[in-house]
Amino acid sequence: MLQAIAAMYGKLSSFERYFFQKLPFLVYRPAGRVISVGNLTVGGTGKTPVLLEMLEDCSRSLRTVILTRGYRSPWERQFYLLLGNGPHPEALTDESMLINQAFPNVPILLGKNRAHSARMAERLFEPQLFLLDDGFQYRRLAKDIDLVLWDATVDSAEARLLPEGWLREPIERLSDASVLLLTRCEQASEDQLSKNRRYFDRRFPKLPRVEMMTRITGWTDPHGQKCASGREPRRVFCFCAVGSPETFVRQLEANGVAVVGKQFFRDHARISTEELEQLGEEAREAKSELVCTEKDRVKIPRETLRRLEIYSLRIRFQTRNQQPIRQALREIGVTI
Repeated sequence: MLQAIAAMYGKLSSFERYFFQKLPFLVYRPAGRVISVGNLTVGGTGKTPVLLEMLEDCSRSLRTVILTRGYRSPWERQFYLLLGNGPHPEALTDESMLINQAFPNVPILLGKNRAHSARMAERLFEPQLFLLDDGFQYRRLAKDIDLVLWDATVDSAEARLLPEGWLREPIERLSDASVLLLTRCEQASEDQLSKNRRYFDRRFPKLPRVEMMTRITGWTDPHGQKCASGREPRRVFCFCAVGSPETFVRQLEANGVAVVGKQFFRDHARISTEELEQLGEEAREAKSELVCTEKDRVKIPRETLRRLEIYSLRIRFQTRNQQPIRQALREIGVTI
């Protein structure tokens, strides 16, 4: 039954792509370049850290805007412009809030209709570069570069379509990608990495590939400050509402932290004060510190962070040889 549903799902996806290919007037082409950061799978692959790295590289020299769907926010089917230091509505998505904190002067336009958002951005900001969040499956906006992420800890040879597996589209769609970003390489064994390399070399020999790693850059304390050396949590109760929660646990353990408890919530969930209070009680009983991800931290009121003494782990993505991502792309012939 699952195979039959997956086959039907694949046909519907193919028909949608065919529909927009045959009716190109439905696809908007902005004046600036459009770079999509997306994936082929459900769950977290690291799109937000890659977007942050792209902004670090590009926003100083190019007028840049972010186009994001605003998934499960009140503005998903409307429109919202996120710009400046706020105050901003609490119901914004974790990705947009995290990006805004790091780059408050970069316009972020929320709304499912990202073709409309692109037109609004042109009218307001005349951007040279559009960064399209989760855009590999978005058909209504013409893209110049499709960066597609793949988690290196995932066995590519076992990929299956939803609902039988975790692919949003058939694996063959990777032939339409500009670059494959193999993320979280530091968490994959050498055997896993070699297996994935052989698979992609065989199936997509012309697809350029960049391998990326997660680097832990430190801790943020309950007051929003960088932890002083020697004051970092060493025994923790962790919680998160992200697409790949076990990745967070592995990052903590790789940093020498003892994880004595954990609680995972639905991806993008806004954790209630009552739930946080309960987590704080469990952390105290386990004689541990309460720890979350950066994406979860931006959704928690500052007073609650301080009162429950919640820490967060700061990370960034880098290429395996620690090059800026823009330089790594340039070396394989992809110019932004």
